[in-house]
Amino acid sequence: MSIETKTPATTRRVTKSIRLTSEESEELAHLVRGTAYAEAALMRQWVLQGMQQFRVSEAIRAYQEGQLDLRQAAERAGLPVAVLLEEMAARKVAVLESPDAFGPGLTALQEAFGE
Repeated sequence: MSIETKTPATTRRVTKSIRLTSEESEELAHLVRGTAYAEAALMRQWVLQGMQQFRVSEAIRAYQEGQLDLRQAAERAGLPVAVLLEEMAARKVAVLESPDAFGPGLTALQEAFGE
């Protein structure tokens, strides 16, 4: 597992704190023990990975609800469209055959007004 930072050395960092139960704290210590990484470095990496997973999940949810088209969902997730499609396939999320970039109501309006 590589712990890489994409943040320039000059970027100011802000300290955030969380509270863990004794059991969770022991589990964390157990996971870190025997690695070459500091506990704080691993925790930071895990938080960043969790944030990315959350962005992807929320983008997929918005896509499924018709709030975003595929391109917009990929932008919200911070991923290329092809990578988002792979993630959606892994999660067994249906991809529309011909997604409507302007939202699901545009086709209905076109049919109603004979366009």
